[in-house]
Amino acid sequence: MKKKLILAAIAFTSLFACKQKAVEEIHTKQPIDKNATAETVRLYNTLFERLDKGIMLGHQDDLAYGHSWYKEAGRSDVKDVTGDYPAVFGWELGHLEIGAEFNLDSIYFSDMKRYAQDIHRMGSINTFSWHGDNMVTGNTAWDCAQDTVVKTILAGGINHDQYIKWLDRVADFFLDLKDDNGVLIPVVFRMYHEHTGDWFWWGSKQCTPEEYKQLWIMTVEYLRDKRNVHNLLYAYSPSETKDEVEYLERYPGDDYVDIVAYDSYVPGKTTEDIEKYKAGMDRNLQIVTNYANKSGKLPTIGETGMEGIPDSTYFTEIVYPVINKYKISWILFWRNAWEKPEHYYLPFEGHPASEDFKKFVSLENILMNKDIQ
Repeated sequence: MKKKLILAAIAFTSLFACKQKAVEEIHTKQPIDKNATAETVRLYNTLFERLDKGIMLGHQDDLAYGHSWYKEAGRSDVKDVTGDYPAVFGWELGHLEIGAEFNLDSIYFSDMKRYAQDIHRMGSINTFSWHGDNMVTGNTAWDCAQDTVVKTILAGGINHDQYIKWLDRVADFFLDLKDDNGVLIPVVFRMYHEHTGDWFWWGSKQCTPEEYKQLWIMTVEYLRDKRNVHNLLYAYSPSETKDEVEYLERYPGDDYVDIVAYDSYVPGKTTEDIEKYKAGMDRNLQIVTNYANKSGKLPTIGETGMEGIPDSTYFTEIVYPVINKYKISWILFWRNAWEKPEHYYLPFEGHPASEDFKKFVSLENILMNKDIQ
């Protein structure tokens, strides 16, 4: 009798454990990398859970430099104005592929790794874009004088082997992003972005939809399956599109994307430009969030902004009324260039839009670093 009771207890415990595990699995979002590190899976789930709390504020290159300064330890234009750091930090890998010591915006990659470690330590998120050079011409990513680059770097193409060496450098960088305990830091990789435009060698006029998909899939499979880079979440981020059909025309499939986003900028400084921007933001947020709901992906704004911020109410009167209608993980504003005085997208101390920006970040559903601890 006692033996039967023990066996029954074991069976009940096992059944409960299985049910508990099943419940946990139901509520766990799995990235496209089935071998993703535990930290990467945890980050992905945390981002989904945080959707109900609000929208994280992001800024490109925020710790590395700002308007009129470069490489001052701990400094941030966002912190100078608001007293807190962003919740998301964007970084750029362009020129890593050619073995350079610093990227296209003069950030040393050794410094970038250190910044990424600091950001991870403070609890914020790192996201990386990659404006890799045009392999065919040797010029920048913006060289679009031909339409053969993607075709030549795909499997069987004359530049495929050399491009794999470029991917190796990207892989090495991500595999060297480790925390104080030597554990890989989970990050977002927003590669081949704005591809519905025609200003990059991977753009809509430079390759067919099928070639773009092959490029994306080749890159994911090489990094994930060949080089065992398991600390990445992959973000798909075209420029503005008119509808879901156009948004998905070059989409590589749900098995190759974790995050769906889009990039959008105010095209000028007139009232008409601002209205066009607002309409485009609203339309693309509908597209992105609707598809995210259907596919189970995470929705974000890959990058956005208004150069020079000539409208002092840009954040509270133009951006917020649109984004407040949607559940998105973050909004990333572009960089405050230290080397170009007019090229900035968030206010610095003394800028006319500073007060409006402070009001924006103080809104309950706009999340800064302190809000995500």
